[in-house]
Amino acid sequence: MKVRPNLLQQYELEPALLPQLPVKWTQEFGRVAPLAVEIGFGNGEYLDWWSGQHPDWNFVGIEMPQDCVIRALPKFAQSGRDHIRVVRGDARYLLRELFAPNSLEHVLMQFPMPWTKAKQAKHRVYSPQFSTTLADVLKVGGFFELVTDQEWYAKEAAEVLGGSGYFKILAEETNPERPFRTRYEEKWLEDKRSIFRVLAQIERTANAPRLLDQETMEIVHLKKSPLPEAVLELAGKRFSQGPSVLEIKEVFTAKDGWILYIVTADDSFSQHSYVRVQQKSDGRVLVRLQPRPRPYPTPAVHFALQELGRQLDG
Repeated sequence: MKVRPNLLQQYELEPALLPQLPVKWTQEFGRVAPLAVEIGFGNGEYLDWWSGQHPDWNFVGIEMPQDCVIRALPKFAQSGRDHIRVVRGDARYLLRELFAPNSLEHVLMQFPMPWTKAKQAKHRVYSPQFSTTLADVLKVGGFFELVTDQEWYAKEAAEVLGGSGYFKILAEETNPERPFRTRYEEKWLEDKRSIFRVLAQIERTANAPRLLDQETMEIVHLKKSPLPEAVLELAGKRFSQGPSVLEIKEVFTAKDGWILYIVTADDSFSQHSYVRVQQKSDGRVLVRLQPRPRPYPTPAVHFALQELGRQLDG
């Protein structure tokens, strides 16, 4: 599907480029209104419908694949949904970074990846850590709603949320009557399979620690120009410091230095970005992030720049 830059400009928000987080959503939307979030909005069918039912609310969709964003935006534009914004990224982390405490009315998640293996449990949205995040950003009386095609996933989500001390489970339903169904849900039901829904209401708030420090991303100054082979040999190497991890995927030679394609990880929050090692005409050698894609300023990103400086300074 063809990218439409005008729709990206209208609907997609890039919080990493903002000077301050959490996002000031009243300024972004230009009005004070209840705020709701759909995590993993897919092609945007439900978010388009949901926002149409509440024109007096503001809505934020969080999704990972760019293809989903590109497919969803024309729906929003055709429906005239000026009260929707979309953000790309991992909602397990972005939810607590982009939204202030006690600011959301409703968080909805439909058909998430179940992460069936035990070692993948930390990725599930109902983990204790995510329960704390929800209890931070939701208002007392607000709702978290989960819809899934996996019965075990719904049961475990209800158990974790209900046992967190923050939520009251209002509903655990099989094949509930819903006012709107996505094409995926309709097809699933046509195949005689079941849908499961959990509705939880927050009764007590929590404080979730934020990951982003919002410091200005530093520029590392090298003492001398590194040997070309020393830079090229960084490709494929991995460095870590506590929960912060740096992987250097590729190194490219540039006219005035090198470009490093890196992946940083804070626990399981990973980001892809590019670092430029630039030899200036005045003799300075700088190590700095490229502006696009702009990573969030996490501890791992700060560690990456400092570690690259150490490696290149020998």
